[in-house]
Amino acid sequence: MIRHLLLLVALGNIGFGVWVMIEPRMVIDQMLEWQGSEPYSGVLSAASLGEMRALMGGLVTMLGVVTVRALWNPIYATWLQPLAWCYLGTALARASSYLLDGGSFSRYTFICVAIEGSTALLLGIHCQRLLREHEELEDEEDLEDSEEMYEEEF
Repeated sequence: MIRHLLLLVALGNIGFGVWVMIEPRMVIDQMLEWQGSEPYSGVLSAASLGEMRALMGGLVTMLGVVTVRALWNPIYATWLQPLAWCYLGTALARASSYLLDGGSFSRYTFICVAIEGSTALLLGIHCQRLLREHEELEDEEDLEDSEEMYEEEF
């Protein structure tokens, strides 16, 4: 169940990240609308659009890609822990706006904090499960190796 929820979040990140890379202006307008802000009427430089593509597009896309890659294979379980910290960081940074910017949240912000915080928790839980599974496999292999060595001696 956790794996499937994390897969859903990861695919959402991939889709959102690709959308940002293709249409950063549209994403900015949509996010401002979701947050109850006035539409942006200024000029965005190519450098600003590049930053938007890099951080909101590229980084968010790769968070999703790495999560998908690491979900099913115990060998990649250690990848999930830094991902959990990344999601926790985004949730805490987003939540800090409540204290720093006047104490009100939009529904968009609340939903994002909840999703990012939950994702961090689920990634941490799943990481520990995969690491435990990986350790059990290694212990079984070590036991088989020592049994084979014992049988060879006698």
